[in-house]
Amino acid sequence: MLPDKSKLVIALSLFLIGFFHFSMNDSSALQQKISIYLNGEQETDWEPQFLNGRVYIPVRLMESLGSKVSWDATKQTVTINADIKMIASIPEEDVYLYALNKENNFYKDLVVSSKGVKKVYEWKTIEKITDLPQLYYVDLNNDQKKELVIVLSEGHGTGFSVQNIHIVNPENFTEYSIENPLDIVKKHVATKIISDSEVEIKIDGKVSSLNLKNSSFPERISEISFENIINYQIFENKIMAIVGVEGAYLQHIGYLKIEYHFKDGTYKMKNISFSQN
Repeated sequence: MLPDKSKLVIALSLFLIGFFHFSMNDSSALQQKISIYLNGEQETDWEPQFLNGRVYIPVRLMESLGSKVSWDATKQTVTINADIKMIASIPEEDVYLYALNKENNFYKDLVVSSKGVKKVYEWKTIEKITDLPQLYYVDLNNDQKKELVIVLSEGHGTGFSVQNIHIVNPENFTEYSIENPLDIVKKHVATKIISDSEVEIKIDGKVSSLNLKNSSFPERISEISFENIINYQIFENKIMAIVGVEGAYLQHIGYLKIEYHFKDGTYKMKNISFSQN
């Protein structure tokens, strides 16, 4: 029996109509049996096809997705090495997320599998066990059909946590667009430093005045920024983005909460609010 990662590669290869081919100058190959090895195990179910001096095997997609495919003319052997890893799943919904490649502590080129159908996306996520992807299968736009939500981690450390979100229609694997939370902040939020311990945060004209003199904030307020905490939550079938508000490097004075709704074919801000630490 093939290992799980090999089973996925086989399914992917059959998903695409086409064959990987090797040029062959040895006419005796037409009479000889050619062996195919996938991850070190011989495949007996695949029959190579010979055409115009070439041998064709149904693994074109494997190579295009980063699998290593090689031909040994001496042994008349095709070798396929695939390294596919499942990194998240919702088994009860038959939804799985696989990584095709790993590079510099990131999983790259992710495969979404829903009800046995698969598609590859040029996404990446941290490979740490504490930062594995989060999957949700919920109806976000009230159309009585569920969407697949994938939350990926781009970075995580002390005072730093940045996630990215993807919303996929599992029927056709198209991805819905969602308004970037930093673009929302830029449009709707203004800040003003009053003193070393005082700041004003204005959201669409509504002002919140903060005095941190007697708080646990350890630094003087030097600059207001928003880039180092961006997290996503799914709550009651709604998307929420949490954006950290820094008053000094990696020192947060509070958080912006952005609620999204579905409008004009995309997910846009419905409301935004601020909470002090």
